Amino acid sequence: MVDSTTALLVPGIFLAEAGWLEPVAATATALVLAVLAIRLRSSQQQSQADLAERTRQLGAEQEKNARTLQENDVLGRENLAKSEMLATLSRDIRGHLNGIMGSADLLLDNTLKPRQREHVTTLRASAESLHQSLNDVLDYSSLETGQIQIAHALFELRQPLTEVIEALSPLALLKGLDLVLIIAPDVPLHVSGDAARLRQVLLNLLSNAVKFTTQGRVVLRVAISTSTAAAIEGSGTWLHFSVSDTGPGIPRDLHATIFDHSSDSPAFSPRNYGSAGLALAIVKRLVGLMGGKIGARSLPEGGSEFWLVLAFAVEAQPAVAPVDRHPDLHVVVLDGLAAGRLAASAMLTRLGIDHDATDSIAQAVEMLRDALEAEAQQLVLVIDEAIVQSSASEIANQLAAEASLSLTRLVILSRDPEGRAANGRIFPVTAVLRKPLLRSETLLQALLAKPGTDAPKPSSSRGPFDVSLASNPRAGHRPLVLVVDDDNISRSVSSQLLTILGCEVQVAASGAIAIDKAGNTTFELIFMDCQMPDMDGFDTTKHILTSFGAKTPPIVALTANTTARDREKCLAAGMSDFVAKPIHRSDLVRILKRWTRQGSSSSSAN
Repeated sequence: MVDSTTALLVPGIFLAEAGWLEPVAATATALVLAVLAIRLRSSQQQSQADLAERTRQLGAEQEKNARTLQENDVLGRENLAKSEMLATLSRDIRGHLNGIMGSADLLLDNTLKPRQREHVTTLRASAESLHQSLNDVLDYSSLETGQIQIAHALFELRQPLTEVIEALSPLALLKGLDLVLIIAPDVPLHVSGDAARLRQVLLNLLSNAVKFTTQGRVVLRVAISTSTAAAIEGSGTWLHFSVSDTGPGIPRDLHATIFDHSSDSPAFSPRNYGSAGLALAIVKRLVGLMGGKIGARSLPEGGSEFWLVLAFAVEAQPAVAPVDRHPDLHVVVLDGLAAGRLAASAMLTRLGIDHDATDSIAQAVEMLRDALEAEAQQLVLVIDEAIVQSSASEIANQLAAEASLSLTRLVILSRDPEGRAANGRIFPVTAVLRKPLLRSETLLQALLAKPGTDAPKPSSSRGPFDVSLASNPRAGHRPLVLVVDDDNISRSVSSQLLTILGCEVQVAASGAIAIDKAGNTTFELIFMDCQMPDMDGFDTTKHILTSFGAKTPPIVALTANTTARDREKCLAAGMSDFVAKPIHRSDLVRILKRWTRQGSSSSSAN
């Protein structure tokens, strides 16, 4: 195809060949050159325009990036200011809660009238709920900014489970609910993982269950998840946790979005469920960070069940008691609640104690007879308080009717040992234990005790959430500890709780006083507040370590700063352990068992 330039040249050549004058050819050539020049100039102008546009776009992009950087810088400073404000607010609230919850614990350790005990229990339960709400807000903020990290450390599985039940026992008692913990006998009790996050997940789930259940029961079950373990080899032991209740169940339109805090379902509005949606959103995120799965369903018989599966590295388990440890002992559990029977049976199986369980008085008596025929020498009947209240005469008559059964020891399980079950009985009782059963060593002590001797006894000095002292200090040893805290209320509460737990306590209101006392007295343990004027806990700890070296006792942080970064800062300063405010008595027991001589000889049954 002939292009335009060729088309202009051809006439010139034809005219030249035809003898036309050369000026015509020159004119045609000039015309071609002019066209080429125009095209070149147009191309140059277009290139300059493109370059200018690219320069403009680049400038706009640079300006936009500069604005973004400036906005990010401002946003970062604002977020930092908000984080610091939130941390300060959290620290102040935790300090106040420490005084409220600690004082309530101390009140419940005294003889109170029933109405007074109810009021103090309500106070304690409300403070625990406020504490949980504070944790939810802080954790949601941390999750949004990616600041939460999952820890991996050895811990005793029963500890976080027990702490959760104890924290919610006051509210369950007020509502008249049965709170049950069932740990399958084959579940390993020493595992490696994040105990704090497991506790938080279960606390959120159980708290919601107790909150929305008006009557009946709330049950926490733990078992080995064989199906998950088989599907994922080499990922540790998968444990299945479930929280079931007899509440209203889960609305059908929430089944798919129950863990989605951003759900706009009218059924999940704050009017209906308050902060439950936030708690479940946090739970899902935490379970995901721990590499697990979570779900929920409505139960056919009514109520709901939330479940999760998590993998834990299993550590070498301590030697368990042989099955024939108490071959002459037989226990019959008489409880109208199936979950209660399962819980007691699982604990007795782990203890290696021969037992039966039933909800019928007549069948319980028959089981005792069968045990005697099988040459059992010691019989113990463990009875739920509801059956005692409704059928005390029948039980007494059945046992008195046969001389062989009249020596049967009776242990009562009560939601409130200070209440009806401890008074007005028409038959002798060896011990009254608090429901739910949480510690196998306490149950074993009651089963082996003789009436009127060393069995755990009902006492108005025991609160519905406190820790069995049977696993605490050994007789005759009272460790000398130092409590360092500039806040009068926190210092007083900590000192009195430690005194109740069998310690001799000295106090220091400042870092300087603590250094002086540490130089003049041999302490077995020091509890150190971190935020103090003049000399904070970190500087005080470093000074003590520098001054006394290997003779320095373990120093445990006792602080309202509760983030992972705070923990790392405490350990980096030379502290041995960490307790967060508000203080839970179970945390103090854990510390005393780990770091003092009272824990070196205390052994608990598995």
